[in-house]
Amino acid sequence: MGVYTDLREKLISDYATLSPQMQKAARHILDHPNDVALRSMRALARAANVPPSTVTRLMAAIGVDTWQQFRDSYQNRLLDLPASYAHRARALQNSEADIHRDTHLLEDIAQAEIANIGQAFGPEMCERMKDACEHIARARQVFVVGRGAAYPAAYQFAYAYRLFNDNVVLVDGRSGAFGDQLRGIGRRDILIAVGARPYIRDTVRAVEFARNQHCPVIAVSDSDVAPIAMDAVTKLVVSDRSPSFFQSFTASVSVMQALVALLVARGGQKALQRIAAAEEQLAAFDTYYDEADPTRNSRS
Repeated sequence: MGVYTDLREKLISDYATLSPQMQKAARHILDHPNDVALRSMRALARAANVPPSTVTRLMAAIGVDTWQQFRDSYQNRLLDLPASYAHRARALQNSEADIHRDTHLLEDIAQAEIANIGQAFGPEMCERMKDACEHIARARQVFVVGRGAAYPAAYQFAYAYRLFNDNVVLVDGRSGAFGDQLRGIGRRDILIAVGARPYIRDTVRAVEFARNQHCPVIAVSDSDVAPIAMDAVTKLVVSDRSPSFFQSFTASVSVMQALVALLVARGGQKALQRIAAAEEQLAAFDTYYDEADPTRNSRS
């Protein structure tokens, strides 16, 4: 996938210098690479909500002579993907099912979520997750931010990570302390930012602040060119597609869970000891309901 990868990296590196219309086209191509392989240029332009001439100008801007040359690289990419990916691509090309019919809605939601998770655990994403773990493991402090609907994914990571490591800060803005929770962030730390369009302003500001403090960022987002992903050291791009009226964060939560699992697997005896200590503390506070406890619900 060499040519495809080169073109994709070119779109990302040149994104900030493109006109707003060309940015719309570039983002659609980055977020929906199968559309390039399976649709005509005019159909792709309609999907991106730009004139066909914008796509033509974009090709020239990134040094591609013709649309067909560009399309060929994306079609070759499809041939290199696992069979399940190619199957989905063919289904996308051949099926235009009405996903809003009530009788099929639950099935469509299930299929969308399965596809989102499948994409999140593709070969390239798995390599990116491993890279993210390398940065997290080296960090002095791990800051995690995800506002709005992205909060469960951020909280999931912070809560589970704290069971075996104490250097995590969940930037949740409690009592108006959002900015305070980022105090001291620097180049020896890492910020994990979770978000999808429409992006929450606080999350974007947190990322911008981290960059200004030379703190590397790991972005869990819906696009390589999302505002929280620009200049990130690792970009974990997940799909948030859903037949529902609201986007899905299932893949984001799954990726955060996977990062925790990888870190525990690498953590050795020290991680195991800390998890055991955390369980003892939870037991001391009688945190969990014990269905097997004979003293509960007893009759005298």
